[in-house]
Amino acid sequence: MFGLFNKSKLNSAQYDQDLFDTIQDAKYDFDKAKASEEALYESNIDPRWIKAQTAFAKQKYFFVLRAARQRKMKGRGPQQSTWFE
Repeated sequence: MFGLFNKSKLNSAQYDQDLFDTIQDAKYDFDKAKASEEALYESNIDPRWIKAQTAFAKQKYFFVLRAARQRKMKGRGPQQSTWFE
């Protein structure tokens, strides 16, 4: 009736792959933010802003890691990286 109860099943393999890709992107962003934090301290930018951006990237990365742990995912992907134990 009106499509309210016709939920499509979530493809868990596709969701896991998307989550893995998100983890890789978040890790790259976090590493880049840490490197930028060190480089930007020498400029005229407010250090609180730099620390806030790095903290945001860190929280985003750990959020997707927690989601992967709740799904009991293991390190998968093209390079078989180990992003958590």
